[in-house]
Amino acid sequence: MTVKRKQSLQESNSDEKNYKMVPPEGGWGYLVCIGLSVIFIAGTAHQPVFGFIYNDFLNDLGAGTGAVTVVYGVFQVTVALAGFSANIALKKLSLRQVGLIGAFIYTLASFLAIFVVSTTQLIITNGLLQGLGMGLLIPVSYTSFNSYFTKKKVLYLSLCKASIGLITMVYPLFIKFTIIEYGFRGTLAILCAISAHSIFGAIVMHPVKWHMVKEIKSCEKIVLIPPTPAVDDNEDKFNFPKVENGGTKNKGTRSVENLLIANNNKPKNGSQLLFVPKLDDSRRLSIPVVLIPDNAKTDSKFNSSDNVYLENLYKAASVSSLGNFGNIAAEPMPIIKNKEGKWQTVAEFLDLTLLKDLVYDNIIIGMSLAFFSDLTFFTLEPLFLDKNHLSRAEIANIIATGGATDMSARLLLAVSGQFFRMNSRYMFYIGALLTAIFRIVFIQYTTYIPLLVLTGVLGALRSFLHIAQPIVMAEHVPIERYPPAYGLYMLLAGFISLTVGPMIGFIRDYTGNYVLAFLMLTMCNVFCVLPWTIEAVLKYVMRRKSSKGNQG
Repeated sequence: MTVKRKQSLQESNSDEKNYKMVPPEGGWGYLVCIGLSVIFIAGTAHQPVFGFIYNDFLNDLGAGTGAVTVVYGVFQVTVALAGFSANIALKKLSLRQVGLIGAFIYTLASFLAIFVVSTTQLIITNGLLQGLGMGLLIPVSYTSFNSYFTKKKVLYLSLCKASIGLITMVYPLFIKFTIIEYGFRGTLAILCAISAHSIFGAIVMHPVKWHMVKEIKSCEKIVLIPPTPAVDDNEDKFNFPKVENGGTKNKGTRSVENLLIANNNKPKNGSQLLFVPKLDDSRRLSIPVVLIPDNAKTDSKFNSSDNVYLENLYKAASVSSLGNFGNIAAEPMPIIKNKEGKWQTVAEFLDLTLLKDLVYDNIIIGMSLAFFSDLTFFTLEPLFLDKNHLSRAEIANIIATGGATDMSARLLLAVSGQFFRMNSRYMFYIGALLTAIFRIVFIQYTTYIPLLVLTGVLGALRSFLHIAQPIVMAEHVPIERYPPAYGLYMLLAGFISLTVGPMIGFIRDYTGNYVLAFLMLTMCNVFCVLPWTIEAVLKYVMRRKSSKGNQG
């Protein structure tokens, strides 16, 4: 028995040396995809027909359709605030726990909505409580999805979005049937039962570490070093030797930069190292590491007994949440806490330090504007078509064509994702740019056939925005910072809806000109495309200068 036990221990130790744990790229991740689809179907599929469901009820109260706008506005604001606040909850609870809280709140709101007798109660149930529930569920769903997939995100998210879109398309017919058969309150009871399925969606959001799979790795050992000297300002303390001309001054220590020099036989400057993550399919590291072979002795010259270093060492993030970087298994760097007062504490607690990343700021501002523009355009389009004296049948055909091409494009992206690796930010950029161009063409026409064709094109381009939107940030920030990153995006998107939205609505009502409103929405796309283009040009110029400097 003792010999067998020793052999099993040796085998397990050998496995630890030869393998690393990586996301499954499937497995339980397929259930996570189903859970994500169920959550969004339960929470958002009925929103386009909200006015149809409550029309007679609101007319009986004498409230009119203005109450629909109020409820929807409260819902959007609450979703934004709750999405931002989800980061606070995730500091104490797991993703699945926060998701379950959101699902129970949303289901409770749907149950209470069955008994509403006034617009105030409707605002509380369908605006405030449902918004709170969905605000917690959205970042949890996207974070779980992004943690299970690194290589096939576009493929599986396209399938999820396609299923959501398909159900949303048939929802009006379903609601019409239930109202005829079961009446207003019966329909609300059925919607409550559908909302309860969000609990199942939250239950399947298992931590990814439960389902990690083994992958062969090179045997490297990681040594933690602080990013700045903890007690001593002596620069020599952190001078690790580098590889020169394919050789090494000291083979005992290699940095990430030196590792790349050794692999490519040519030096790389600091700015080029920003593009290291694109060399591998794995998720991005947020931390520098120093690599030491297993047979080498660690000779750390920094003062590891320093109290600040030790304090922050225990506050480092978990290894499983950081993932891996090619053949490098990464341990977290200790973060030296900057004790500058209450504001600094609040900023760290809410992870507002993300806003110091100008690329991240550029991403969330551009995405918020383009996504707001997309949603508002397709909301106003039926009114624009009606003003151009098109019949109801023609308007229905145009809207249906837009939805059909959107669905087809999502399925096409899913198939393409099986064969091609698509950069989500490029996808969003192309979608925003082409949408702006075709929207300008769209407003030049007032007849049926051109508007039908152009709506079909715009519907297809819409899929680029909706598929890429949850993935763009996941490819920029480390996975452990995705919830606060997406929460800040939701907060900004809510702010834009509250400010830019009413402004465009006021101008449209004051002038009665939908063309002007569509031009303003197109400018929102331009304010996404133009800064992203400038960023790309600046990066290109910096790379050219760096490469010339190295050659000189």
